Amino acid sequence: MDDNNRTLGKTKEDIRKSQVKSVKAAVEMTFEALDEMERQKSILQDKIRILKHDLYDLKDGRLDRIAERQSLCNGNSISAFAVKLVEGQSNSVSNWYTEYELEIGKDGDDLSYRINNSILKQHASGTYKLKNGEVKYL
Repeated sequence: MDDNNRTLGKTKEDIRKSQVKSVKAAVEMTFEALDEMERQKSILQDKIRILKHDLYDLKDGRLDRIAERQSLCNGNSISAFAVKLVEGQSNSVSNWYTEYELEIGKDGDDLSYRINNSILKQHASGTYKLKNGEVKYL
């Protein structure tokens, strides 16, 4: 009878240990999933912040800021377009008339335009209708 009680007690203890282990594993897996989501959220928030800076700089007529930010990204730019200082231009005289090359990709075709900050500031603001029908103001 004493052996049966010991065996029963050991079996109960083994079951409890496996239950505790499974609970701990579930909690750990939840923490791991949450950590991964937080990392992805942080990356997305950084990308959103950069895109918002692009919008503010477009509105302010500051292609120089966008070009600088893109040059710091080492080819991994978040921007929806590319900005490059036109060769032979110097941005030391007047920032407003320094020419930049604005490259916009639409439907697989890359369109390239020469533009300066003066034109940008005058024409970037306005109302924009997105593909999903939403209206945005800049």
